[in-house]
Amino acid sequence: MGTHSSLARVILLEDDPTISLLYDGILRKQGMEVTCFSDIEPAIQFLTENHLQNQNIVITDLQLPSGNGLDFVREIRKVNKHIPILVITSTEDPKQIIEVMKEHVQEYLIKPVIPSELLSRIQYQLSNKEDVYVYSDYEREKIISLEKLLEWYSYKNTRIKKGDLNTNELHKNLFYGLRTSLAQGAGFGVLTQLIDLIKAMPKAENGGVILDLEILNILDENAIYSKKVLDRFAEIEDVIFDRVEIEEVSPIQLFNEIIKLKEEIQPLLQLKDQILLIPEYKGSNQNSKMIKWNAKYFKNILLELLLNAMRFSKNSSKIYFLFNFNSDGIYLSTINSYAEEEFSEKGISNDYLELIFEPFFRITKNIYEKHGSLDFGIGLSFVKQTIEKFGGTITALNLVDHTNDSKETKIEFKIFLPYSSSLK
Repeated sequence: MGTHSSLARVILLEDDPTISLLYDGILRKQGMEVTCFSDIEPAIQFLTENHLQNQNIVITDLQLPSGNGLDFVREIRKVNKHIPILVITSTEDPKQIIEVMKEHVQEYLIKPVIPSELLSRIQYQLSNKEDVYVYSDYEREKIISLEKLLEWYSYKNTRIKKGDLNTNELHKNLFYGLRTSLAQGAGFGVLTQLIDLIKAMPKAENGGVILDLEILNILDENAIYSKKVLDRFAEIEDVIFDRVEIEEVSPIQLFNEIIKLKEEIQPLLQLKDQILLIPEYKGSNQNSKMIKWNAKYFKNILLELLLNAMRFSKNSSKIYFLFNFNSDGIYLSTINSYAEEEFSEKGISNDYLELIFEPFFRITKNIYEKHGSLDFGIGLSFVKQTIEKFGGTITALNLVDHTNDSKETKIEFKIFLPYSSSLK
């Protein structure tokens, strides 16, 4: 199980002492540290005391004499959104499986569980744990993302001409990131689980499957989500292959696009009772200058940044969109607070502020919510790649806000778009 197994700390909730002993022995043989519970109450107390900050994965049974394992899963998600949860159960009831899936459980295994299968699932989840992204060497991440974000096609061709391309390593790294992202969370990951579930459902007289309406609704929701993913990949491909038509517009047109978008996202702002603040336009003397853009892609860039801000900032917080001018071009900034405690004091380290623009890199695990955003670690890559097509740049910065009684760390995404005359 590689280096992960020697570091892995597992929470195991299983009321059957024989099965608990079996799982405990299997995991300890792999060098894991296991904390076992047979009752839901002490498990929830343990959870309340330490928020699972020092644990890597949770394994729980669903059928417990003292309560429902689903309640335990829900308690986990209240205090820790990211830790992988592996549910083991004897039930094949579709409704119960659906309820569990709604809580963003990573794995669902039906008893009896083969030990090798259990280890395989744990290994897969540990390989996708945050420390793979957060603690991996910065330069290694740059190689995996092929040094130029999504311009890996041009990188690949350059290396082929020079005769020093390791194609096998390149493809292995690229598709590992792709497979990992698509297998997690909503969309493709849920669809594959649902298909297995549907196969086991009751059959009609003609051999067809009697499909539960709730499953159909989840299928529909995740099919829509999957289509969004495919559409985003199509947009990325258009950017890479220069299929995006670029025109010139005045700064006021950019500003008007931002105002229109603010109205469109009002329902999303209300999800967490947030406010988007945009200052008045103060660039009337710059309206003779022109900026290169594509209306559709510019809107998608802004939407991606604002979705990012809404999802990762606190409830009832203010999100700022700033619009500043200098002699060479325009600066556009989104500024928002950090909802996650681990970032709220010091922000994100400088290395990771660079890495968040890399394909498939995520500071946190999937947090698919009602915002309808994609969560595969490709959104900010798309933003950076597209802005560079417009001749601009984007950077991420930690800011310390002193406007309130206590100082607060916030994150700023700052875009610079040069005037056409200053483009080289």
